[in-house]
Amino acid sequence: MITTQIDYQSKHSALLSKPKLNIELLVKVKLPPMKSTVLRIMELLRDPDVMTATLAETVRYDPILATRVLRLANSALYSLRKPVTTIHKALDAVGTRSLYDLVMLDAMADGFGTEIRNSVFIKSIWEHSIAVGLLSRELIRMLKLQGGEEAFVCGLLHDIGKILMLRADVERFESLLDYKTEAGMLEWEEKIYGFDHTEVGAYVANKWRLPEAVCSVIMHHHHPAKSTQSMAMANVVNAADLIANLHGYGLRLEDEMTLLHSESIALLKLDRSQINEAWDNIQGAIDEVTNLLK
Repeated sequence: MITTQIDYQSKHSALLSKPKLNIELLVKVKLPPMKSTVLRIMELLRDPDVMTATLAETVRYDPILATRVLRLANSALYSLRKPVTTIHKALDAVGTRSLYDLVMLDAMADGFGTEIRNSVFIKSIWEHSIAVGLLSRELIRMLKLQGGEEAFVCGLLHDIGKILMLRADVERFESLLDYKTEAGMLEWEEKIYGFDHTEVGAYVANKWRLPEAVCSVIMHHHHPAKSTQSMAMANVVNAADLIANLHGYGLRLEDEMTLLHSESIALLKLDRSQINEAWDNIQGAIDEVTNLLK
């Protein structure tokens, strides 16, 4: 017997009568504050002429961040030929632009660390997000697309809205897991929360003053054609999202035929061998990066 949307709504009818939530209040209460060091680095990175020495000095003010930056720089995330032992050398090796990726990883790990370790759902979202970030960056490289500096961060943060919605109401969130399609899940999110996770994610990205293109990709990663700011990147993140789910990194499994016939895969002209190559290239880095941030 096929379970229908009506069956889901009957099963969770009590949730429909719960008061809808407010995005602004949800983010204010459930989003952990970002460390002052990270905020300062993000501010510095908005200046295209910022000096490496200035960034390195700012990172050194935060010993935990400094340790993570060094560990990540020496990890499979960048595959450097020689290990680096100082923050300055790390930034020289991976590029100051990559510090953006590292501080966002640190912010997520610092803000949600306890729950990543203790919540099966948040741990799954976290591992999925790292996989999508790595895949997005790899697909940009493979396809030789321009404007890929934010690829990793777009992938990393694409589902941050889900984490906040889970923190706000576990019962509502668990009901979403009954849906086997993303379209059904998004519609049910709207019914029981009053918004979906893409809206929450875009709100957070705006609050953090991330580039408009990043906000647009997060908002439209399930409907890339609507991302007027960066449609190509939205398609990349959408494809990466599907590939990660296919390989078991996510709250739901993706069917291979659904993946291969998806609009984003078609628009990017990705074939099965390229999809497999992208996954093979990043698979080892997922667990390594995850473990480095514990």
